[in-house]
Amino acid sequence: MADQRRMPRSREVALELRQAIESGELPPGSLLPSERELVAKYQISSGTVSKVIALLKSTGLVVSEVGRGVFVRRRSQLIRHAHDRYARRWRESGRAPFRAEVEAQGRAARVEVISIARMEPPQWVAERLGLVAGESVLRRENTYYVDDGPVQIVTTYIPLAIAEGTPLEDETPGPGGIYAAFEERGHRLTRMLEEVQARMPRNGEVARLNAEAGMPVLDVVHISYDQDDVPMDVSHFVLRGDENVLTYELPTE
Repeated sequence: MADQRRMPRSREVALELRQAIESGELPPGSLLPSERELVAKYQISSGTVSKVIALLKSTGLVVSEVGRGVFVRRRSQLIRHAHDRYARRWRESGRAPFRAEVEAQGRAARVEVISIARMEPPQWVAERLGLVAGESVLRRENTYYVDDGPVQIVTTYIPLAIAEGTPLEDETPGPGGIYAAFEERGHRLTRMLEEVQARMPRNGEVARLNAEAGMPVLDVVHISYDQDDVPMDVSHFVLRGDENVLTYELPTE
């Protein structure tokens, strides 16, 4: 016997509106029908309308503006070119990877330094850096903004043997960012490894990224290696899933 169960009415209406958004019938920036219009069109209650809007917000499709209504979210995604982001020409021009990448797309970049501290590394960091018990790291915590909106949280761990007594311990490590500072210490970036996964945000990440509670994030663990294939840093990126597109160009031979 076929299962006759139906999804809740709020989900049915949210699905229909989602299809209208994804098809372009309701384009980015457009105003959603008012509560009264939704009640009349779908024969639902005001309470159900609230649930519909909550469902659409939880997937990042719409945003509320006080006194104006609910709008389809504008997509202004940042294209992140992994193969170009750490190119030497950016360091030589005195521009850090993030700023170079953002400004190349005609947008404004800003970095807020949250903390810089020496510490004993978490086990997963120590393993990736090849550290032994007792070796410390410098941890740099930053929030990155594009056009004054937060798009990523980055926590970078650098072996203290590399960072100690260098501009890497300063809020601004110098022209070209941390990789230019690495080169000044004789560590030339030659290859990178990135581990990427999608997940739901954890405690604190929603607020720091100014994201909707149901918006997935991209979780990236980045490891940089020098000319001797020694790990120079481990960086943990948490990126808004709706604001970033990661691209990779890889050799086949």
